[in-house]
Amino acid sequence: MTTIGVAGVTIPGAVDCINKINRSSSAYFGNNEHPNVILYQPNFGILQAAFKNDDWGRVLLELSNSVEALAQMGADFVIVPANTVHRVIIDLQKQSSIPILNMLEIVSEECKEKNIKKIGILGTTWTMSGHLYKESMEAQGIEEIIPSEEEQNVIQNSIFSEIIPTGSVKPATLEALLNVIKSLQERGCDGIALACTELPLVLNEDNCEMPVIDTTNALAKAAVKKAAELAAIKL
Repeated sequence: MTTIGVAGVTIPGAVDCINKINRSSSAYFGNNEHPNVILYQPNFGILQAAFKNDDWGRVLLELSNSVEALAQMGADFVIVPANTVHRVIIDLQKQSSIPILNMLEIVSEECKEKNIKKIGILGTTWTMSGHLYKESMEAQGIEEIIPSEEEQNVIQNSIFSEIIPTGSVKPATLEALLNVIKSLQERGCDGIALACTELPLVLNEDNCEMPVIDTTNALAKAAVKKAAELAAIKL
């Protein structure tokens, strides 16, 4: 069986991704089978400090160490269930001894498949203000819409103060997040990308009341599909 390496950034995001790998496996494997999964989860505090210091070289180094550890443990390829760190994905792929899937491309392709024309991006401030998805979305003919600076602060605070440490948000925080989504819809968005792997823990199509792209789920589905393709080659 193929082995998926998961280079974890936050524990909630990594665990959610692994759960979604399990659920996606039924489309390719029977009898409760699924690909082998290896998680390498370093201390998130190191990466968080690098984000705040704008030290993307350190981010690249930490991720590269995780990927090579997974390679040594037998991973056939790697996924990184975190949006913000995809700022260094191209350099990470170049340095890696094994393939790494690119979440930005995977998510943008899913948006195109769902015929989304204007996508609202919800994530960390580095993802939003850094226009992390702009290039990959434009390649699919999709316009990226970013929340206002005030709205970005609401999202950033909810992620780092509540969702990452607890896996949930207070009712008032959820209401504030949903107000941001309503604002994006009023600006013409016909879809929302939960471009932080923790956001799907509290947001979904039911409470957002519009099409939602779960970036974690998109990555998990792509990983299982690739694992199934590699397993067929091995047979």
